Amino acid sequence: MHRQISMLALCAACATACGASQADGSSYQDAGVIVGADAGGSPQCFSSSECPVGWTCSEFGTCLPPTTPPPDGGTVTPPEIEHEMSAPVSSLRFVWVALTDEDKLAKIDGTNLDVETVAVGHHPEVLAAMPGTDTAVVLDQSDDLSATSGVATVVRPAVGSNTTEVYATLPNMNRIAVSPDGRYAVAFFDLAKAIRDSGSLQAVRHIGSFQDVTVFALEPGHQAAVDLTVGFRPRAVEFDAASQRAYVVTDGGISIIDLAIQTQGMPTIVPPVPVTADPFADASAVEVHVVASGDYAVVHVPGAAELRVVQLLGPTAGTGTVLPLPAEPTDIDLAPGGQRVYALTRTPTTLTAIDIPGDLAAPGSIETADLGDLAAGQLTISPDGSHGLLYTNAILDEHLTVVDLLAAGLPHTTFPLIKSVRAVGFDPTGAHAMVIHARAPGDPAQGTTVEEVIDREPGYSSVDLASGFSKLQLTPVDPSGFTFAPGAPRAYLMLDGGDAEGATAAVQIVELDTGVVRSINLNSPPSAIGILPGAAKVFVNQRHALGRVTFIDVANEEVRTVTGFDLNSRVVD
Repeated sequence: MHRQISMLALCAACATACGASQADGSSYQDAGVIVGADAGGSPQCFSSSECPVGWTCSEFGTCLPPTTPPPDGGTVTPPEIEHEMSAPVSSLRFVWVALTDEDKLAKIDGTNLDVETVAVGHHPEVLAAMPGTDTAVVLDQSDDLSATSGVATVVRPAVGSNTTEVYATLPNMNRIAVSPDGRYAVAFFDLAKAIRDSGSLQAVRHIGSFQDVTVFALEPGHQAAVDLTVGFRPRAVEFDAASQRAYVVTDGGISIIDLAIQTQGMPTIVPPVPVTADPFADASAVEVHVVASGDYAVVHVPGAAELRVVQLLGPTAGTGTVLPLPAEPTDIDLAPGGQRVYALTRTPTTLTAIDIPGDLAAPGSIETADLGDLAAGQLTISPDGSHGLLYTNAILDEHLTVVDLLAAGLPHTTFPLIKSVRAVGFDPTGAHAMVIHARAPGDPAQGTTVEEVIDREPGYSSVDLASGFSKLQLTPVDPSGFTFAPGAPRAYLMLDGGDAEGATAAVQIVELDTGVVRSINLNSPPSAIGILPGAAKVFVNQRHALGRVTFIDVANEEVRTVTGFDLNSRVVD
């Protein structure tokens, strides 16, 4: 199974699992293991490899002991944890910040750092930027628990002015998905997000609809907002590559919204297309991916050593083709913008490439590469889809494997690392990778060898994928997110040591071509990092009582900071 966690939220509050007993009755403290605690005393784990053997890292960042004894006295490999490495998506030129208590948005111009405020709905919190534009859309969050409607405000910046459009929505929406071309958006209530944000189900104050969404058409001259009924409990929205349809993944299957027809014609109920063989089966834990054409969905049911490819359109919608795999997959990924799906299994370790729909008619042409004794449970694909990185964070393993995804036989090369892996990410060119390292359990100060101290310290490596050469950088706190500069071999990585006085607050600039690392100290902890491609600047949002955003010029590394926003500000992500 996977756990999708934004790297920008990895330093959320976690709990400590210290004091649990081993099989012989002694505690892990007695064994010299500090569960989920680093030298700075921040209790957290990011992957099961950072917990004692046999323990797992929970979705709240806590090391949990085994619930059942392993068979035959052996050990059970814990699940992989898939970290989302994407940085916040700003608009081309502006950083948008929600001034929640003031019912406004702040618009910061990345070219000259001019700041304007725009009045929007009550208590704005949920923001999105439309791809390829400077347009932002924000949802309000009413304090009235009995509210029957909500408000979405679209802000279109222009020279010397800002145009706003106000749309009525269903109440208590907490997520916005936007189409690749920026013409459509879908707002919905995600119960799982509400629980994460509130800390528990009992603490959730605003419960939205479990079966309704609001669809926005935002192209000038064709604006509209319509409410639609979909399957039970939406949890994700995907779009086809042409932005013609939105695919709402629900517990009952996939509700397919024809965006032009539903927003410009007569809205209708959109019942889901079932994605499991048994339409009455519980699909709440089923993994679903929609291919770029929108014609098919790739479906995996937990525990099954197979994939099911379901047809989504036409009179045979809902029919599926079962494709057996060597074992249950630990990772399933779609090629960027393509029709190919990859499935990685761990026991045995194999990588399977399936072309859709071609391989459905000729399953004998499906390609499966035997990876031998390679420790790999996750695949990260390069932006152009030509190469992949194989690794695991279920166990402490100090290897990174580069696989050629377009060559026959899926040839691969494995390179050594100095530390084990938590998560990886390609740079935009696909020539370099950033590896965020996992920490071995234990206090670095109690390490008895240099290798043991290094294994227990936080850090990251920049890797040249042609040669396999890696540059290790140990850090005082765990890296909490990174982004890459457009058109320059540079990575920017946040170090967030928390809110205590004197805690580490910095951005490190990594020269991917030379390996040199430079640090920029910040006056408050970083919370989000991203790129303004229209201004050639990196922005770093920070936790500060008045709000604070720092801008770094990609060309000359000039640093400028804007302060003056409330504590609850949130950069568009």
